[in-house]
Amino acid sequence: MSNIHPSSIVDPAAEIGAGVEIGPFCTVGPKVKLGDGCRLISHVVIEGKTTIGKGNVFYPFSIIGPEPQDKKYRQEETCLVIGDGNQFRESVSVHVGTVTGVSETRIGNNNLLMGYVHIAHDCVLGDGNVLANYVGLSGHVVIDDHVTLGGQVGVVQFLRIGSYSFIGGGSVIDKNIPPYSSGYGNRIEIKGVNIVGLRRYGLAREKISAILDAHKLYFRSDLSEVEALQRVDAELGDVHEVKLFIDFIRSVEGGVR
Repeated sequence: MSNIHPSSIVDPAAEIGAGVEIGPFCTVGPKVKLGDGCRLISHVVIEGKTTIGKGNVFYPFSIIGPEPQDKKYRQEETCLVIGDGNQFRESVSVHVGTVTGVSETRIGNNNLLMGYVHIAHDCVLGDGNVLANYVGLSGHVVIDDHVTLGGQVGVVQFLRIGSYSFIGGGSVIDKNIPPYSSGYGNRIEIKGVNIVGLRRYGLAREKISAILDAHKLYFRSDLSEVEALQRVDAELGDVHEVKLFIDFIRSVEGGVR
């Protein structure tokens, strides 16, 4: 059984799971599917074709699933898919996808989106990410898993940020960021490896050492990108985490240097 405040407007066609709490002055549209145990604290708007998993919390004035801020959008039916256990803090906005993208914006599990974070159309977030206050993602951005973006970080469209990266506040990210990286700046400069984060996630010391060696060889040597990546692969490619680093660089357009 769900608990819906009488001041809220929930369309009869919306699918509301068990144990959902909808506080005062919320609006839930007809194409919304809201999973078990979700909480809308107050003044939350959820609209569009939006499917939401279990145990998500939406704080006041968050706006979930509106039309994308894209001048090419022509009312096509696109969607937003959200996993489980996410927190959407005050005034977060997350838009549905576009047909010129993948027609879908997707957010995984256990992400923390702090106040005023903006997730534009066709973005994809993995699991366990922390986006601090006023982070803005342009359209078509991909963020893998366990990434931390400091306050007021802006990310240019069509970029990807690899798992376990840490980006300092106030940065403008205008290039792809490989896994395990740490950096900051306007424009972003990769400074090193997110050693503190890797230790917190329990990565073994020898694996961190291999990542450090790969990072130094790729970013700090005088070799070309192709030569450096070949060296990293030949010398350290048998370490799973380094292999992920190599595969990321080979998969993104425009490189990372």
